Amino acid sequence: MDFSQFSQINTSISIKEKEFISPQQFEKILKADDKAFLTHLLQTSPYHLTIEDIEDLDKLEACLMNHLVKVYAWAFEESPSPEIVDLFSLRYTYHNLKVLLKMRATKKDLQSLLIPIGRANLATLENFVTSLKSDNLPEILVSEIQEIWEEYHYYQDIRVIEIGADLAYFKHLKAIAKDLDDPTFEKAVSMIIDLYNFITIKRAHAMQKSQGFIKQLIYEDAVFSGHQFGIREVEADLKNWFNSIRTDEFGFETIPFSDKIDQATITIVELEYVRDYLIFQLFDKARYTVEGPYPLARFLLGKEFEVQNLRLILSALANQLPRNLIKERMRPIYGQ
Repeated sequence: MDFSQFSQINTSISIKEKEFISPQQFEKILKADDKAFLTHLLQTSPYHLTIEDIEDLDKLEACLMNHLVKVYAWAFEESPSPEIVDLFSLRYTYHNLKVLLKMRATKKDLQSLLIPIGRANLATLENFVTSLKSDNLPEILVSEIQEIWEEYHYYQDIRVIEIGADLAYFKHLKAIAKDLDDPTFEKAVSMIIDLYNFITIKRAHAMQKSQGFIKQLIYEDAVFSGHQFGIREVEADLKNWFNSIRTDEFGFETIPFSDKIDQATITIVELEYVRDYLIFQLFDKARYTVEGPYPLARFLLGKEFEVQNLRLILSALANQLPRNLIKERMRPIYGQ
């Protein structure tokens, strides 16, 4: 990968990153006592939310996602390597494919669930799901979706679409990272998949699901593929996995909830936070670089977390949840 190709977009990012909501601004938003002051704070952000927006959670979600849609459209237009943007937008593509496959299977109108983010637009995906043929979409995507539909047609079980689309997403994600041939991106994808497996097994155990059921959910081509599904074995594997992360070449010296990991008491919500923290830290070194693809990765990840944090804060405040509980669940903040 030619790092010099990213000079222009990194210059744009250095300007755009000034629009991020700062840690200090987030503190003020968390402490806001009334909606008028809250919207005053948000008017200076790229979201320009009004009182009507924050009072209606559907409007709030539309405003937040509209901003994210514009961010990804800009990134695809400006990035010298759209594959890097794919790493972050691909989950929306497979979400949309899952929705479209369900629409075809159930004949229900689920259009409101579609999210217009991804290199392929919604019309292209809709045409593909209708015909199951495409000369424009990646071959890996086409073949995976064809297999999912064939399996669904045989079993007539909607869970085939749910599970199949998730696993196809991970397979495609790994393929992109391999083509990029960059150790940081490969590490990020590996961590995402491994932690998906850990979280999935913990959640399935909490729901008292059988080992056979759990095995269907696991992505097997991973560092941790969960061949032993007993909760004690999984907790031990999780501890060993995190110990290896602490000592690998990427140097994660501290990891949140380390004591809980060692004591096998970490919750699913905490593990999801750790996953996002690790990925953020992986790219956070980009704040000290002016060349290469990492500033773009950090920028996109920062935008994802900013939207998550705003969604969490505003929906929690609307439901009068304790502010300390909100703060505990916030994702890393850009510039923190």
